[in-house]
Amino acid sequence: MKKKDHSSRRNFLKLSSLAGLGLSTTIFSSYKSEQLKETKKEIGKLNESSKRLLKLFNLKYPFFQAAPGGEKLAIAVANAGCMGSIQLAWKKPEDAYEIIKRLNNETKGNYYANYVLHRGTKSLDKALEAGCKNFQFSWGTPEKSIVDKIRNAEGTLGIQVTSPLNTKKALEHSPDFLICQGIEAGGHVQGTSYVKDILHEIIETAGSVPVLVSGGISTGHDIRNVINMGAAGAVMGTRLIATIESDISDFYRQKLVEAQENSTVYTNCFSDKWNAMTRVLRNSTFLNWEAAGCPLLGNKPGEGDVIGKKENGKDIYRYSTAGPFEGATGNLEAMIMYAGKGVDKINDIPSAAELLERLCKEFENR
Repeated sequence: MKKKDHSSRRNFLKLSSLAGLGLSTTIFSSYKSEQLKETKKEIGKLNESSKRLLKLFNLKYPFFQAAPGGEKLAIAVANAGCMGSIQLAWKKPEDAYEIIKRLNNETKGNYYANYVLHRGTKSLDKALEAGCKNFQFSWGTPEKSIVDKIRNAEGTLGIQVTSPLNTKKALEHSPDFLICQGIEAGGHVQGTSYVKDILHEIIETAGSVPVLVSGGISTGHDIRNVINMGAAGAVMGTRLIATIESDISDFYRQKLVEAQENSTVYTNCFSDKWNAMTRVLRNSTFLNWEAAGCPLLGNKPGEGDVIGKKENGKDIYRYSTAGPFEGATGNLEAMIMYAGKGVDKINDIPSAAELLERLCKEFENR
């Protein structure tokens, strides 16, 4: 399903309105000239925080992958000169060890391991043993013992933050970078505010620590906007899982392409064992739950129904946080599909390398 391209419409309307006021051609031309100068000035421009981030991780561009997506995607993103990511909170220690070994063999080490502290850090020691150097934590702040292990291994530390007070708490651990998540983000949403409402104060609170933005970012222009707001870089989840290398099903990919501006919802519909808000695509499970009056756990319509199976053969229940990832079977449409507010800008399923090249060109205004 092809989506409309509204690029440049705002500038066109602004210019047209000036012409319509009867302003002289000279003034109109002068306005366009100033706009061109401003565009030229922005090409390739990075703030000091972005430069520190690039130097810290030896990156070409300040683009980070969010944790979902899988091993193949992390490798592809890293090899494109950006920062890959791998989710290890759900992994067994021995599996985490093998994943890190493969990532180190296939990349220059420009990836980070994400741990959702709600799930613990049982595989962290094996990840360190395998040679993982970069770590990022969300849904809490890591204990001092965890920070000490990372520092003793000469590793870097990132923490997801959602408010100025949360940022102050995170800074007690002397992080190398912070990720400011807004409620625009897809998946389990730790954020409680829109990025535009909190970013400035979080950057001020963070001081010299680079702050990246997570939530609703799908294009190079989106990345340019947050850099211009003072962020060091951007973290992308939904846009990057809509690629060939990600570990989601083709059905899920197609749903991301078809999604429109109002296709996502911020909800607690799918909170089963993890009591968290999520941003997801509206589907039959959500619509039936909403029609029933959004009942709480224990009273949801169809609760307990087995709607499919994971690749490993385990059941997927309605309202489960297990989505239609690679190898899943059954009623895929009824499963949770995480997606951020920028999903309406996704129009295709390219390779990660092709996508990142496009984002780089958009970022540089080429």
